[in-house]
Amino acid sequence: MNQIRVEAPDWQVAEIQQVEQTSSDETNSVEEMEMETDEIKQVEQNREANPVKGNELTTKRGTKPPLNFRAILTDKKIPMDRFDKSSPDELCKQLYAGVFLEPNALKYYVDEKLNKNCFVVFAKKLSISWIDQYWGWIEEKDTSGEVIEVAKLKELGVCWLNIEGKIRTIDLSPGTEYEVVFVVKMNGYQKTWKNSVALTIILPSSKSLTRSENLSGKPVGIWIDVKVGEFRMTPENVGEITFKLGEYSPVWKKGLVLKCAIIRPKNDQALGC
Repeated sequence: MNQIRVEAPDWQVAEIQQVEQTSSDETNSVEEMEMETDEIKQVEQNREANPVKGNELTTKRGTKPPLNFRAILTDKKIPMDRFDKSSPDELCKQLYAGVFLEPNALKYYVDEKLNKNCFVVFAKKLSISWIDQYWGWIEEKDTSGEVIEVAKLKELGVCWLNIEGKIRTIDLSPGTEYEVVFVVKMNGYQKTWKNSVALTIILPSSKSLTRSENLSGKPVGIWIDVKVGEFRMTPENVGEITFKLGEYSPVWKKGLVLKCAIIRPKNDQALGC
């Protein structure tokens, strides 16, 4: 397995797997994930055998960002000189706040409690059916203060509601239970949502996970999470996942505002956009 050595601050000397967009690299990434998963299991075993020692290992691991954070940033040509590398704490603070990999479209952040990679796919990067005919764009600020655009249904509404997003799983944290949520706002018209929406995740193996949820009783005028589903980041799930929200009945649906989709660990309830 090819490896490159990346210059790092004196508090961190790490070997990072070379990330390429080829099928052979996906194979290498699967092997890397298996090794990191084994490392996590070893820490857990140490904690069970010796609680004090196990907690020390966990603490040390948590003071540094995920090992592949550099690969994620360099893949999107984000210069490292934007970050304070004087200490792991300062670097982590910036990663906890989030980094836009694509302006107004894709954000990467690290969960502060779990030290796991998370991603926010904003509405501009999502595929929305009939976007030009039945939707409009309005400006909002995300949690970092950056200006983003959210998609808002026009007064007429839409009959064929179909929202879809995709993300590479290679950048997610190995062995982690993830959830996918859409962040939306309901601006009234609750009666037009009498039919439940279908929420689907399609895994790299083509396995499809679908659930339904009724939006008619949701709070009005605030951002809410609509859970799509869950999956575990295993070697079998290296590839690309697709997540969808849809409702295709003849009823014209109104009052929906779409902000983003978040891919985050199950225990992370902090809004990432």
